[in-house]
Amino acid sequence: MRLSIGFVLDDAMALLAIFETIALGQLVLHPFSLYTGGSFASYQARMFRGLAPLSPILLALLLYAWLARLILKVGRKHSTGLDRFSRTLSEKVRGLDKPNPSQAKFILLHHPRLLLIVAMTAAVLLGLFPYWPGLNPDGNIVGTDTPLYIEWTRQMLGRPFPQAISYAFSAADSGFRPVPLIFFYLIASLGVRPEQVVEFSPVILGPLLSLASFIFVRTGSGDNGTAAIAALVTSFSFDVTVGIWAGYLANWLGMIIAFFFLAAFFLFEKSKRKTIVIPLILLSLALLLTHPWTWALILTTTFFFALTRRRDERMLLITSTIALIAVGVIVEFAKSQIAGGATLAGDLGTKGPVFGIPQVVMFWPNIFIALNVFYDGLLGNVLLLGLSALSFVKIRFHDKMEGMLACWIASASAPFALLNSFHQTRLIYDLPIPPLVAMGLLLLMSRAGGGNLRASLILLTALLFSANYALAAVVQA
Repeated sequence: MRLSIGFVLDDAMALLAIFETIALGQLVLHPFSLYTGGSFASYQARMFRGLAPLSPILLALLLYAWLARLILKVGRKHSTGLDRFSRTLSEKVRGLDKPNPSQAKFILLHHPRLLLIVAMTAAVLLGLFPYWPGLNPDGNIVGTDTPLYIEWTRQMLGRPFPQAISYAFSAADSGFRPVPLIFFYLIASLGVRPEQVVEFSPVILGPLLSLASFIFVRTGSGDNGTAAIAALVTSFSFDVTVGIWAGYLANWLGMIIAFFFLAAFFLFEKSKRKTIVIPLILLSLALLLTHPWTWALILTTTFFFALTRRRDERMLLITSTIALIAVGVIVEFAKSQIAGGATLAGDLGTKGPVFGIPQVVMFWPNIFIALNVFYDGLLGNVLLLGLSALSFVKIRFHDKMEGMLACWIASASAPFALLNSFHQTRLIYDLPIPPLVAMGLLLLMSRAGGGNLRASLILLTALLFSANYALAAVVQA
């Protein structure tokens, strides 16, 4: 009976993979088949929409699973029944951590660098897709914020070099994102039109994000297979889809820098070499001058991560993080005094109407709107949120990478309930979804049975679903 169920599961996964492949082919060759009744692409989109109402529950589980585990850990000290339940649950979870010997190494993951190349190539193609003549024959600008970046770049080109740099640090978006603007300006200075520079920046940002995610996971866990899956998932993640749809180019670049920064922080924790502090400072400042709110989240994450480390290394990590924050505050102050740009603290003062206890009462309506209304519902991806939440079943807080991911989620979950729906979307965008999805997928692959065939079908189906989701997002943009 168990064998027959396994065969049925394999057949079902194979049929689903075939369905997703056909839908993907239709989207590539005929993008507007997404809106054609009876097409595989339209059925796939309906399936995505049909599952979307589950996304608020899955996001809540993802954001607050760490808190539930903490309460359970504290409560077991005061309740015998809770202690017995916790021990039973811990034994079950530990069982999930034990790899099945016959599946310890999946054939599909034997070549992680090749998978990284595939991921980066997919990201490049996805970045080109919005301006493919078959989809966008008139070459219309894609992305809500994209015209702003084009105008800022054009304004910089019309000024001498010193004034252009000053403009990036002050007048352009109050000086909050000078790094990407200077990057666009330097390329446009070579004779490339500002429209082309900004419109095709996803072609660079997409593969860079996949690479950064790969390096973060490999440095933190030492597992090339998990890193390869994370890179593949990154190519179709919120950072790419919403990044293209909304034109969140600075936030997108900020996530790239964040992954590189945390990878460098792992190296610093391991080696204790003071020479790594300089790259850490530079990456921290680059993140601050790219997207200050992402910088605030990442530095908060590293601070809490430092607090959770062993006593013999805790003080060094805490003082180093405080030093990084102090340098950032000094640079922010100097920027505002010299160039006249706004500061993160000043911007925080404007958030009163969208932040506070009244938003807690509106938690479920806010989270539903954030996931299913903004960006055409792109954040309501049940697969990405579900696999991310699943990873918390086995996440180990003492582990280096898993501990960092837990601190990252915890740092975001604290203010999340106090924000209105739009600002919740910005926090969701900054979550480490791809590494968590990779962990969730590996958990499924290792515990589903069926050897390499079933593991490959699970991974392939998940990636095909994600690719369809990403292409549909671009078609809707």
